Amino acid sequence: MTEVRVRPVSRAVLLLLCAAQAMLIIDVVVVNVAIPAIRAELGIPDERLVLTAIAYTLTFGSLLVVFGRAGDLLGRRRLFLYGLALFTVASLATGCAQSEWQLLAARAVQGAGAAMVAPTALALLTTTFAEGAGRNRALGYWAAVGSAGAIGGQLLGGLITGTLGWRWIFLINVPVGVAAIVAGHRFLTESRVPRKAPLDLRGAVLLATGLATAILALAGFAPAALAAASVVLLTVFVLGERRHPDPILDGRLLRTAAVARANILLAVNAGTLAATLFFTTMYLQEVLDYPAVQVGLAFAPVTLVVLVVSPRAGALVGRYGVRALLTAGFLLLAAGMLLLSRMPADGSYLRDALAPLLLLALGSGLSYAPTFVAGTTGVADDRQGVASGLLNSAQELGTAAGLAVLGPLAAAAGAGAAGYRIGLLTAGGAMLACLPLIRGLTATPPGPGPR
Repeated sequence: MTEVRVRPVSRAVLLLLCAAQAMLIIDVVVVNVAIPAIRAELGIPDERLVLTAIAYTLTFGSLLVVFGRAGDLLGRRRLFLYGLALFTVASLATGCAQSEWQLLAARAVQGAGAAMVAPTALALLTTTFAEGAGRNRALGYWAAVGSAGAIGGQLLGGLITGTLGWRWIFLINVPVGVAAIVAGHRFLTESRVPRKAPLDLRGAVLLATGLATAILALAGFAPAALAAASVVLLTVFVLGERRHPDPILDGRLLRTAAVARANILLAVNAGTLAATLFFTTMYLQEVLDYPAVQVGLAFAPVTLVVLVVSPRAGALVGRYGVRALLTAGFLLLAAGMLLLSRMPADGSYLRDALAPLLLLALGSGLSYAPTFVAGTTGVADDRQGVASGLLNSAQELGTAAGLAVLGPLAAAAGAGAAGYRIGLLTAGGAMLACLPLIRGLTATPPGPGPR
């Protein structure tokens, strides 16, 4: 199917798309370090703190595939700019929230805006750069800002919370968002496909509610009932998609081995890394008694390593192949998690945490770009929005699942370092368990698939 584009996209567009993605990913984790300050000012009870952490992820993760397909049909540039505007306004509302429920509502709207931006940004990138070295390099930069955002959010959150206050971790998005909107109007050209049928609104509602109930179940809210509801909703969605002339989620995508494996690997990677960063943050704050600023600075070298390694990983895919880089990345991630599990109650950052965190940075930097290459290579241009939405959904749902599963597991194992040890051992084991999936990928990126 032929793409509709008006003019070539410059390097400025790659910078714009990566900057937008970094802002979205940072907002997933930036709240972690600020939770104690938010709890104290807004009087949020401990049993509802998890809502503060997942309100953004709930709408972000559940709407990604829907907005990915909407971008394919309605225009990726249009949805990207609308999403940025919604995200920016919601960031302002979050920073000005005066109660728990104002904060939660604004964070949920912020997540909806992010769900409009993320898949359309990645689809704009993958339809701009042809398969091969150019796209791999671009995806390397994309992976760099994603990985650095996930880790650097801890640094940014700690520094801002400790100096300006927690509200500024959200308010800082406002000038960045406005600048991105202006740049988008200036540099972006429209990218979409001819519409064969209207957007499947029934399928969109079923998919979004099915994923939202799954996230809430993973977070521990009526898990049995919501898990059952999620299964029913997603089953009805799948059955309906088989009969729809232009489905939101084309089943052929997930029947493509590389796409399916890439999504599983990304979900596990994101979930275990999110839990590991959470355990490490809590260890530094609760066990070593580090203030927020010091916790943020502890992640500075990790962020630097990711920023150096990730852009090069995309270029290395063409030389060494997806499988080799993913294997190296997952082994390094597993090693970092297993070494972090040895952190004692009387430990220190330099002796017990820094080296394992640097291994995490290397592993994350090497693994993200080839995962995105595997998940988008061979996908037709008219389905790039959906493929991008799938990958982003896998990342967000994996993050939610990792925290929901490993967090309670660590808490049940004991308080402080003892509990974190079990959580980190499990995370490292999950990374090693993924190695057979990686071996099933082709050694080099697959060529273009059927269009």
